[in-house]
Amino acid sequence: MGGAYTAVSDDVNAIYWNPAGLSLIQHKNEFVAMRAELFQDIQYNFFAFAHPMRDYGTIAVGLINLNIANIESRTTDSDTPDSTFSSNDSEYTVSYSKKLTFGGLPGDNEESGLHLGVSAKAIRQTLAGEQANTFAADIGTLYKMNERLSFGFAIQNLGASQKFKSESDPLPLTMNAGTALRIGQDWALSGVQSGGDDRKTGLLLALDVHAPRDDDPSERIGAEFAHGWSENTISTVRAGYEVGRQREIEGMGSGVSAGAGVTYKFFTFDFAWVPYGNLGNTFRYSIKLRF
Repeated sequence: MGGAYTAVSDDVNAIYWNPAGLSLIQHKNEFVAMRAELFQDIQYNFFAFAHPMRDYGTIAVGLINLNIANIESRTTDSDTPDSTFSSNDSEYTVSYSKKLTFGGLPGDNEESGLHLGVSAKAIRQTLAGEQANTFAADIGTLYKMNERLSFGFAIQNLGASQKFKSESDPLPLTMNAGTALRIGQDWALSGVQSGGDDRKTGLLLALDVHAPRDDDPSERIGAEFAHGWSENTISTVRAGYEVGRQREIEGMGSGVSAGAGVTYKFFTFDFAWVPYGNLGNTFRYSIKLRF
């Protein structure tokens, strides 16, 4: 969906996008595992688990790992490398989210209202045998007007700089704001409605503004259509576009994304294609379990 997820966040993936959305997980545990095949043999893995505690909110833990192997090292201007080294980045996250219960918020279901979330993160980087460690935090809010309209805001990577030997760099502080609208759940094209809290049919539209500390803001737009084949089975198709990515990455397709998924009972499989222009195509696969 082009990364337009700040106001959509309503499952275990919210631990990355907007921790406030974790409190929308209200009845069952959720686990997700995702693997991304990136350019230049870069491997990216993501795991997360969320546990709802009813009136006490939702807690979650997550792990992100980025690994690059066989990076060539040269001490002279030569086509032949002297050796190779690797880079490994890991982020360990603990999150908590809760819906505020004070009155005066409009809505027509148990999700409606203001949700707040926070994440504490330990970050460890290893490059050619050298290590750098630091801590960071994410803060998010999600306001569900009703079952159709929501607004979200999240600040990611609040924390100290990371230092290799004598060189330090600030974390990629980022602010995201977005809105999402779901329509068409009663359309004939949307198929069967199961009534389940994670099986929402119809058309979902999302818009985000993405503002990193060290770059120009960009806009992200995304759409998803979900069709219910039975009370237990739903299929989805998605597409999105990140306005501004083409300014940084040249080549055909930069900024575009597309994907699909299927849910059967407690199991969901998702797939996404995200091209990066001249750098090549990237593919992402994930499974999600509810239990």
